Amino acid sequence: MLDLIPAALTLLADAGYGLASCRLSRRGHRWPRRRAACLLAGSLCVAVALLPPVASHDYLFPVHVVQHLLLGMAAPAFLALSAPVTLALRTLPRRMRRALLRGLHSPVITVLAAPATAVTLDLGGLYALYLTGLYQAAEGDSLIHAAVHLHMFLAGCLLSWALIGIDPVRRRPGTRMRLAALVIAAAGHDTLAKLMYAWTLPAGGGPATARQQGAGLMYYGGTAIDVALAVIVMTQWYLATGRALARSRRRPAAAEP
Repeated sequence: MLDLIPAALTLLADAGYGLASCRLSRRGHRWPRRRAACLLAGSLCVAVALLPPVASHDYLFPVHVVQHLLLGMAAPAFLALSAPVTLALRTLPRRMRRALLRGLHSPVITVLAAPATAVTLDLGGLYALYLTGLYQAAEGDSLIHAAVHLHMFLAGCLLSWALIGIDPVRRRPGTRMRLAALVIAAAGHDTLAKLMYAWTLPAGGGPATARQQGAGLMYYGGTAIDVALAVIVMTQWYLATGRALARSRRRPAAAEP
């Protein structure tokens, strides 16, 4: 049951998101459907990763890697694009909205939202899981297993929020810094997959062929998701540049007598 904590968190987020969307609709404002679709897609990725048949076969290392790709990469990316904090800021009462903003602008959140912190937590957890005995320990202990899943999910959410999130964050890094962080994260992920393949890791991952299959799946699956993230970052830059250009063109026209 502890393994379902990320699913429970996602379910609570879905319920709050739906209530907030309805509240916004009653005010006469429409919340973008694409953002709601991203939330549903992210929730679906979490459900597929943590429920049968995937969860009932996660002792097979290639299946575990599928869990990793869904829970730690695909789902967080979709959830980051759903802009839950923006929706909360538009629907919460004033006092709660101010408290949320204070939390978002606090030094702790500022440090956690930094790309360097997010990359370190994400890659650090993966290297510790697959290059040490942690994976084998997690397979034999349900509490460690649940903690691994929770860290994988939360670290992935933090990284996606830092790279492609559209919620308001103080001192959000520019496109160059986010792309640099993405390149480092992708390179670290690919290097880990190669080490796992070459050294037939992790310990406790089953037959050597299964471990190498899982490493190959991690390499190619992770690369596909990283490319998608890069496309999203560049699309966000393109759209932001277009909006800035449109504003600059309107200003001279407004200044004319």
